[in-house]
Amino acid sequence: MPAYTPTIDRTLLLEGPAHIIIDKPALQANWKYCWCNGNVTVHLIHKPKPMPVSGFGDIDDPRMDEYIEVDFTPAGNFSSAMLAFLFGGVFALKPGQSIFSGTDTPLYVHTLDGQLLTLTNARVTQFPTLRFGTGNTRFEGAVKITGIIGKGLARTTAGSLFTAPSAVTFSAVPAAADWVHLPCLATWGLAAPLTIMTDDKGWTLKAAHQIAPRYNPDVGTYDFRLESASVEASCRPVNISDAGLIAATIIGASRALGQSSISADLTLAEDNPGCTAILKAARLVSKPMVYGEKEPRAGELTWRAYPVAGSLGSVAMTA
Repeated sequence: MPAYTPTIDRTLLLEGPAHIIIDKPALQANWKYCWCNGNVTVHLIHKPKPMPVSGFGDIDDPRMDEYIEVDFTPAGNFSSAMLAFLFGGVFALKPGQSIFSGTDTPLYVHTLDGQLLTLTNARVTQFPTLRFGTGNTRFEGAVKITGIIGKGLARTTAGSLFTAPSAVTFSAVPAAADWVHLPCLATWGLAAPLTIMTDDKGWTLKAAHQIAPRYNPDVGTYDFRLESASVEASCRPVNISDAGLIAATIIGASRALGQSSISADLTLAEDNPGCTAILKAARLVSKPMVYGEKEPRAGELTWRAYPVAGSLGSVAMTA
């Protein structure tokens, strides 16, 4: 047997970043990108059916389901299209509703070396934290996109789940003007609206939804439905005293059991062309007082949105 003499052709090594296309009109110059920071990871998930036999273990792995997950971290550009893409299903969906619209929503992963992967029907299923404050990044944390088969398509239909990468030249360039950082006016609309100034961390807005797949043994996963929704905003105020945290205007008129908490819209509004978030019927669910050196008296306060006319609020470009 001859000696093993391995070789590698360096021109065959594939490396390089990718970005997400959230809107792809016919004219390539108008494609809208969600610019990413770090890796974009695409998982083609196969779920095998167990076939155990005593004394032999699993003897086969027939596929019982297949879908796609894409993980990435947004770099921070935003626009109306970006906010609709990232948070379009956060505020208005009701439990039991599909997170997918009646029309398939394709998504695209575009590599800088010119390969375009198409997901036939995809939605955000893990939301990033939205940050407010001129010194903060716009988004924090990872985003997960889940891709499923197109509406009414058979698994055997070409492109029902995705279309394999094809050569499409990458020509777009990020525009610094899309990274907007403006001061945020925060008000909680009580009888006398409370204006809230924060410490250096500013405001964070988080959405934590629970979704569940809809699965058919002959089709696989064909939908995801909302089970529960939660939207919260947090900050560390520097202009609320310890007396203020227990005042009737914050805790309610009395401390009797059974008393509902004070609720009012919480508005986080940047100047145009920034971002405005509104949490409907927001209630304080965490209001610690901190006694320490170099510490604001208020700890991290958290407001939670409650539905009004079926909506928890909104996130949009400032009018």
